[in-house]
Amino acid sequence: MDKNAFQTEMNRVAFTPAGREALTEALMEGAPARRSMGWARRGLAAALAAVVLAGSALAAGTLWERYFGRLDETQQEIIETLSRELPAAESNGTTMTPLAAFGDQDFYYLMLEIRAPEGTVLPDYGEDEGYYQLFGDTLEERFTLTDSAGQDVLCTLDYTWLNDDPTDNVLTAAIRLWSLEGTDLCDGADKILHIPGLWVQSPDKIYTPVLTGGWDFNIGAHSGGVESLTPDVAGVTVEDADCGTMTMEYLRLSPLGMRIRHSWSEPKEGIYPGAALSVVMEDGSEVFLKDTVGSGGENWNEEFGPFEVPVDLGKAVAVRWGTAEIPLR
Repeated sequence: MDKNAFQTEMNRVAFTPAGREALTEALMEGAPARRSMGWARRGLAAALAAVVLAGSALAAGTLWERYFGRLDETQQEIIETLSRELPAAESNGTTMTPLAAFGDQDFYYLMLEIRAPEGTVLPDYGEDEGYYQLFGDTLEERFTLTDSAGQDVLCTLDYTWLNDDPTDNVLTAAIRLWSLEGTDLCDGADKILHIPGLWVQSPDKIYTPVLTGGWDFNIGAHSGGVESLTPDVAGVTVEDADCGTMTMEYLRLSPLGMRIRHSWSEPKEGIYPGAALSVVMEDGSEVFLKDTVGSGGENWNEEFGPFEVPVDLGKAVAVRWGTAEIPLR
């Protein structure tokens, strides 16, 4: 898929669930013929969740361990350092309360409690019954992220539902927002995440409204603003059997994820070469990305993705890309 086609599909993602499905199919159909382990292109997930935190590092770790799994003390401190408070929003008797939120330039994590009016039951749904979604199937029922000028910020969301009691009126969602155009999510400028409600999507893609209204959260003014690292990658190359010399052109990493752009010298139709990408820690262990999204052309590719859990870059010594290593100290 070339860059223009990718951006066209991404714009559809920002507006309708059907666009999201089309993008997933397009990415899968246009997937490179070959990928190295650890740097595989994946379709975008159709999931959403919200998390907001203000409190002690221990509280942060305890809350987010429901999403990330067990966090060590340093990982808890990373989350606490980035965490910012977000005010709750109410519409049509339903209150959505951010419990914790943190982010960097490319990613924003939000844990959101959804409390429906008393007497409403928000049950668990199995795969045979359907899925909760924070959007419907019309333009008016889409989620959006807009900047201070009211312009749409190209992005997507994936999320996980953390439902404690399937017989009450409360749901908790852990959301990860991805910036797809390189927009800095943590520059301090207003960016309004609008959630139109809660729907149940059946396995055959029929959307049934559960809660509707409008809930807005200014994530841009409530973000941690963690600094990213941009190591010098001049002269970093890796040889590929099919496409010649791969050259790294750009690398950015933070405690939450990495972004890379590389090109190659001998384009081959249908082949998009890559190399395994990881962060090498002091103890010799390697940390890989959990998921990636991106775009590319005839002889270049740019992708980014999050780590499975936050990484202490103070203990990182290098980035490994295939056979090449980029020192971080």
